[in-house]
Amino acid sequence: MNPAANDYSASNAAQNISLTEADQFRDRLAGALTLEFVNRYVKTTNGGIVAESDLRQNATPAQPLNLWGTLADASPAEVNVAEFRASLRSAALGDNPVGDLENTLRLALPKTDIQSILLRVPAIQSAVRSAISPI
Repeated sequence: MNPAANDYSASNAAQNISLTEADQFRDRLAGALTLEFVNRYVKTTNGGIVAESDLRQNATPAQPLNLWGTLADASPAEVNVAEFRASLRSAALGDNPVGDLENTLRLALPKTDIQSILLRVPAIQSAVRSAISPI
């Protein structure tokens, strides 16, 4: 693949994210929700797939990419990384952040028990411990 040709980016800018931003999101996602990507890859404009390892050799870290990933789960799901990050941000800023987060995760992982993910979240674990410790 010719790295000079920008077929790594989707025509819809909302579907693109740089490797640098994606790495930060991956690390924060793992820390906040204990949810990780099994793999990440680019879907090219001509329908090809470029593995993350190949991508790191051919793309600059700031280049916008149509980056996809498979979330690690018992029922793995493929998501566009930029759209998933935007959905999580939107959920956090909404009037019902917990409910919106639950809905966002349910859309990304339709066959997964989302409550189990929420109970893995460190902040939720801490709140539950605090609530039940006096009992």
